[in-house]
Amino acid sequence: PKTDVLITEIGGTVGDMEGLLFIEALRQFALEVGKENVCFIHVTLLPYIKAAGEVKTKPTQQSVAKLRELGIQPDIIICRTEADLDEDNRRKIAMFCNVERKNVVAFRDVAHTIYECPLDLRRDKIDRLVVDKIGLGHTPSPALEDWERFVQRVIHPKNKVTIAVAGKYIELQDAYKSIYESLIHAGAHHDTKVHIVRVEAEAIEDHGAQFHPEFQSKPNHPHPLFAGFIAAALEKSQR
Repeated sequence: PKTDVLITEIGGTVGDMEGLLFIEALRQFALEVGKENVCFIHVTLLPYIKAAGEVKTKPTQQSVAKLRELGIQPDIIICRTEADLDEDNRRKIAMFCNVERKNVVAFRDVAHTIYECPLDLRRDKIDRLVVDKIGLGHTPSPALEDWERFVQRVIHPKNKVTIAVAGKYIELQDAYKSIYESLIHAGAHHDTKVHIVRVEAEAIEDHGAQFHPEFQSKPNHPHPLFAGFIAAALEKSQR
């Protein structure tokens, strides 16, 4: 289908060898379609040194300098930070990173859920900065009422349910991220907070589930991981 805007993300850190080819591809793409049709947004971390009570801008300056060496000049810089970005630091970043001061945006940690991010970005008028850069004209402001209601249901649900997720790599936060997020989405749709209990499959007690129906026997050395998944399924069926 025909689209007006294509969003492309390059993860990692500027200078990583894995991303160099993609950065070069974007540089060439901007030349081919015209720089007026491309908006480069650089997301960077501003470390907050609590002992000194100040934000350090040097890492951002260095990453932008490296990016410019690779042929890309950021149009907008989004600064991830724990503290507020004062005007002096905003002016410093704008000056040494060669961007307009209004295009240096501070983005603090959200209070409750990552789904607040679009609302915060809208309040900082990121959408208008992008629209103006790529010349989309008088694009109407998006209607975010449905999204605001969704966020409110995530933050202040009326109901609560507990769901156990059994897995092999349960200690890794991102291992089952899509499952966790799906549960959050489904819960918000039903105005319900989903409390997720992470269960290590190998830690589930053996229910004697590894019974082979043909040989009428169990393996001498049952695989604890498989037994854990079966035990979790049996627990579900019994309830």
